[in-house]
Amino acid sequence: MPAMPVAKLDDAELHFEDRGTGDPLLLIAGIPAIADDWSALALPLSQSRRVIAYDNRGSGRSTVTAGPYTTRGLAADAVALLDRLDIERADVFGMSMGGMIAQELALGWPTRVRRLILGCTHAGVAHAARQPREAALAFAMQTDDWSLRMRTLAPFAFARTVDPAVLQAFIEKKSADVQDPAGYAAQIAAVLTHDAADRLAQIAAPTLVVTGDDDQVIPGQSSELLVERIADSRLRVLAGAGHLFFIEQPRETLALLDAFLAESTDASA
Repeated sequence: MPAMPVAKLDDAELHFEDRGTGDPLLLIAGIPAIADDWSALALPLSQSRRVIAYDNRGSGRSTVTAGPYTTRGLAADAVALLDRLDIERADVFGMSMGGMIAQELALGWPTRVRRLILGCTHAGVAHAARQPREAALAFAMQTDDWSLRMRTLAPFAFARTVDPAVLQAFIEKKSADVQDPAGYAAQIAAVLTHDAADRLAQIAAPTLVVTGDDDQVIPGQSSELLVERIADSRLRVLAGAGHLFFIEQPRETLALLDAFLAESTDASA
């Protein structure tokens, strides 16, 4: 694995990738994603903008600190990374847990977010659509075998019609991306305690909410509350896509992002 730059925070180190030049776009991963899981999008996006992806605290090469974590605390890490990179304001795209972190970033540090993209995420477990029973059982599985965990969970991360080659490549990659059990548990705790539902109306950034119509991890109905409560928002549903829609449908996702990010805002017009 190639070397990655390191941002030294007060109590942790965040490993990140920094590509391209132009308007900055910060990519915030979910569980158990790491920076290079964004490659299908980060590489083409970096042809016209600066793209930063990083390993969240507790995963990849970043520091594993004592948990539990909170999505607000993980959002503070994102802000610290922007500070280290001298980025005053960025577009922000968060997937799954990363979408929860992105909500907290837009709420707690509104001047740092130009445009917000929330992918396959929810405003809190209490407000989320119920997972299919099979997916819920897979996530509840108790095992110390990381490869087994990934082989069990991976099929639910994609649409049921996913290309088997795409699924197999993902399983092989994520089985090798072994995550520290303590960091994994600390991130799960952040997801379980996240609740921004009553604060979503405070998000001022123009927001694009994206989901797949066959998301078995965070079913698409969870996106409806986000759009109902964030004033300047719109929903896009990708047909035939699951939770990791940006891996299944990178070209379609790229088209959505390019169109949305090209729009001006009052502050930048």
